[in-house]
Amino acid sequence: MKANTSEPVSPVELRKNSLGMADLVFQGVTHIAPATNMLFAFPVIALNAGPNMPLSLFLAMLISFLICNTVVQFSRYMPSSGGYYSFATRGLGSRAGFMAAWSFIIYEIMGPAGCSGFLGYFLSDTIASQFGIHISWWLIALVSFSIIWILTFYGIKLSARVTSVLGGIEVLVMLALCVTFLVHPGLGSSYSAPLKPVMTSHHLGGILAGMVFSTLALAGFEGIAPMAQEARKPAHFVSRAIVLSLTVIGIFYIFTSYATTIGWGTGRMAEFARDPSPYFTLAHAFWGSASWLVILAVINSCIGVGLACTNSVSRVMYTMGRAGALPAPFGTVHPIHQTPAFAIAITQVVGIIAALLVGLFLHPDQIFGVLETITTLAIIVIYVMANFALTFYIRREHPENFSPWQHVVVPTLATIALVPVLFVTVYPAPSWPINLAPYLYGLAIVIGFVYMLWREWCVPGTLNRSAQMLIRSGTAPVDSFD
Repeated sequence: MKANTSEPVSPVELRKNSLGMADLVFQGVTHIAPATNMLFAFPVIALNAGPNMPLSLFLAMLISFLICNTVVQFSRYMPSSGGYYSFATRGLGSRAGFMAAWSFIIYEIMGPAGCSGFLGYFLSDTIASQFGIHISWWLIALVSFSIIWILTFYGIKLSARVTSVLGGIEVLVMLALCVTFLVHPGLGSSYSAPLKPVMTSHHLGGILAGMVFSTLALAGFEGIAPMAQEARKPAHFVSRAIVLSLTVIGIFYIFTSYATTIGWGTGRMAEFARDPSPYFTLAHAFWGSASWLVILAVINSCIGVGLACTNSVSRVMYTMGRAGALPAPFGTVHPIHQTPAFAIAITQVVGIIAALLVGLFLHPDQIFGVLETITTLAIIVIYVMANFALTFYIRREHPENFSPWQHVVVPTLATIALVPVLFVTVYPAPSWPINLAPYLYGLAIVIGFVYMLWREWCVPGTLNRSAQMLIRSGTAPVDSFD
């Protein structure tokens, strides 16, 4: 009788060493969605800060670097595809880690769902008004979801390359438009006005109010962290890519907001804030028929943020599946494409359901507002939990490298800076139906908490065992990693 000498086959894992520095940076850039934020966040910022938008965005960039410090520090010590799941678990414990990851999943699914749903509504309305052709918004939205699903399923290299191309196009188009603004200033514009705090009607208060919404516009750099397992030299590249992507977009926002105030007219920013599509108004005035390039930038931005978010959240869900916090299928990888196919599928299906529910039961023009408000609440919770986790993690596991400034003061300042962001999101209560968002987010959190308790009841000790499986950190900071 012949002995069985076959060896057990190792489980398929994510494709290692696939992402270089440029891939990671564009993951962060497209995750932030610069063109989309220019179209929808800048008018809100202008409503408060007037022509001083650049000052609000500059202050917001400084605050974002405080928040960024937490992700960078964790990524240096424990680069992981688990991202905030790994960070919060190692710092605050298994239950807190699960709830942080659950909030991250809400954030990463609702954000691109809002963009894809809005894209469907926007293109449907534009095609109908320009060409008289009526295409249902949900059909266009489903095409957007399908493109994102296919590209992320067929491999990280493919989706990363497409993400880089889309991110590059949207940035270049908006930069070209803003250069046009500087060459053709609006009526009564002053090149120095955006740099003078007295120009806004509310002075410093207006700039600070604009800073709150500017901070939200800069969120997204953290989406690089879950790509660590597929990155080359993750302990080096991930943290540097996070800082670089935030720096690039921060400078991009400051420049484009400055150029926007010049192009529109520094004394007429109230009209900019009231215009339903100010960038299309300006593009049509300066570029004529070439204004369709701005539409291309919006399409690129929506698809790009969908790719970046899906890649990010599917890696976190994959890690949770491998660790046992989510059902086992989440922890599986496609044998050929080496992507977490099940997690990607669930991400798209849930996103489609969310967009359709809001669009069909409320109205498609409310998809972006409702889902992005939920996204805002989720990311604030994630940031605050990670800030606390960093202090406990470094103090407990790396006491020799503990820095009161870097690991206590900076995270605390970042948390304090997030308080007004949370405040303006819920008060005064937004109009219907956006005022539903806090309740929907609360319901989603309750569902996650109940699931966590049920998981522990069905498989006793599963979260504690999951925490033990997350140990991928070294005993020294980045300089000692290979």
